[in-house]
Amino acid sequence: MSARTIMLSAAIALFAAGAQASPPSAATASVSSGGAAGDSSLTSRDSAFVLLSPGSRSVTMSGSSDDVQRARSLRADGEGLLYVRQGDSAYVIRDAATLRKAHALFEPQEALGRQQAELGSRQAALGGRQARLGAEQAAFSYRRADNSPREAEDLARQQAALGEQQALLGREQGALGRQQAELGRQQRDLARAADKQMQILFGDALRAGLAQRVD
Repeated sequence: MSARTIMLSAAIALFAAGAQASPPSAATASVSSGGAAGDSSLTSRDSAFVLLSPGSRSVTMSGSSDDVQRARSLRADGEGLLYVRQGDSAYVIRDAATLRKAHALFEPQEALGRQQAELGSRQAALGGRQARLGAEQAAFSYRRADNSPREAEDLARQQAALGEQQALLGREQGALGRQQAELGRQQRDLARAADKQMQILFGDALRAGLAQRVD
């Protein structure tokens, strides 16, 4: 995971349920009190969101680089904002309370991402140790060909010991891999939960007149 940027592959369709099929042309869009259904034909290519952190280049998004550029072009003085695109319609939310709620939705994923990064570093370090042991084993194999039988036997014992260390590291690597897989499963679960909550948040913003239409 790179620098707090989270790509949520399942998040795109979440905005369809909260948007109007034909939003009003006024600058601030709204929906009926009973909620509005979006265009069911929307696909992952038709919807996107970009959440910009205030005073930072940090981005939480689901969409394309064009969506990020569009969101940044609407930003003034490094402000935080939530940009939402549905087909040809686009909205910006600047309400501080809504933005705080949006950021809070992704805090669990960011924390889990840091755990994944730390675990990845441990896996890389373990892989380096395995590589060094492998090089030592190869060197012992080469030396055995040029030594006396007694020396070859001693080298064989040392190589066996290296093999045991290598097996131990392999077991540790396997355990880390299982932990990484579990964190990945948790990350997917958190993404689905955040998707649902973002749908609700965006719908609430539309109903409250907090989403400014910018297309």
